[in-house]
Amino acid sequence: MMTLRTCTRAGSIASAALALTVAVSAAGNAAAVQPTGETGGGGSGRALQAVLDEAVREGAPGALAQSRTPHRILNLSSGVADLTTRRPPRAYMKFRVGSITKIFVATVVLQLVVERRLRLSDTVDQVIPGVVEGNGYQGDKITVRMLLDHTSGIADYTDNPRIEEIAVTDPRHDFTLRELAEAGLDLPPDFPPGTSWHYSDTNYVLLGMIIQRVTRRTYVREINRRIIRPLHLRSTYFPGTNPRIRGPHLHGYTPVADDPAELRDTTEVNTTFARATGDMISTVGDLDRFDSALLGGRLLPGRLLRAMLRPVPGSQPYPGSDMFRYGLGAVIPTPPCGVKVYGNGGTLDGWETWTGSTRGGRHSMSFVFTTDAVNQVRLTEQAVTAEYCSARAHAAP
Repeated sequence: MMTLRTCTRAGSIASAALALTVAVSAAGNAAAVQPTGETGGGGSGRALQAVLDEAVREGAPGALAQSRTPHRILNLSSGVADLTTRRPPRAYMKFRVGSITKIFVATVVLQLVVERRLRLSDTVDQVIPGVVEGNGYQGDKITVRMLLDHTSGIADYTDNPRIEEIAVTDPRHDFTLRELAEAGLDLPPDFPPGTSWHYSDTNYVLLGMIIQRVTRRTYVREINRRIIRPLHLRSTYFPGTNPRIRGPHLHGYTPVADDPAELRDTTEVNTTFARATGDMISTVGDLDRFDSALLGGRLLPGRLLRAMLRPVPGSQPYPGSDMFRYGLGAVIPTPPCGVKVYGNGGTLDGWETWTGSTRGGRHSMSFVFTTDAVNQVRLTEQAVTAEYCSARAHAAP
């Protein structure tokens, strides 16, 4: 089930551009708890470990998570990092984060609001004139806020088959933000601006363009300058057209269309089709550090952080689940025990991801499953519940 897409079609884009096929055997689904370098605090991680094991039983070659509180860092894993070496997943291994990229983009946009270089009420016509026009679109009615919270009504560019066709015929093609935006705007609006909610990657492509127009620097340079370098996220970067993941990394796999028992290795792919929406690479540790800093108030002042974390009525970023709502670039799950968590999740072919933290940033958890073939909605519900409900008694306030 493909959800929280970067992208529904973009997922198939990555698959179609690759050809390596491998078989998954039952022996590949061995579970292992990775020892952590830090001890102390509370929480054995047993409940979260059970979710990782379940993901592997469902067909993920590997699953990896890190849970972080002021008292301890707990690294957990199941399965293997790749089906060739069959080494275990480790917390230092990089992976493609998918739509978690969006909360980084949203943070930069809100920082520009803090600096009074942008307003949430600014329209796209005011900020990037001439981009959103024609085909029923009202650039003078669509605001920056609507792009952030997916209430703009702009169609998702990943539904335009042209993007997949280009990626398949020219795997090295360097997609531009303008090119991706035009692919979305070629499709009719989903609804009039501000009247409903629908997840659309085109919104964040346009936000990437807005960052560049306001700062005269790309969204990649601004995220590096404002977030990655100050927080010392040494394993987080944007690969551009380079299809490889540098350094130690996990491998992602997706089922072969005509034989679900086989998996295709989708690790090496040019992800410029996901610019500003899902093209970042990171680790569970870096994601925990980012979310802890964001929720701890180190990146945004209280007023803008509260705006980011305010759920949009009727939003449902994980289809079929009422646990999750959407804010301004943030996904907000509320598990059964009532603890509120704030973060984001993503999907690309071969990857399902999540990062989240409680208010104050004192309890963070990130995970990755190395396939898009498992039930992302149910497993994310279970992982968030396992981490924040079963551990509630010992979690930091």
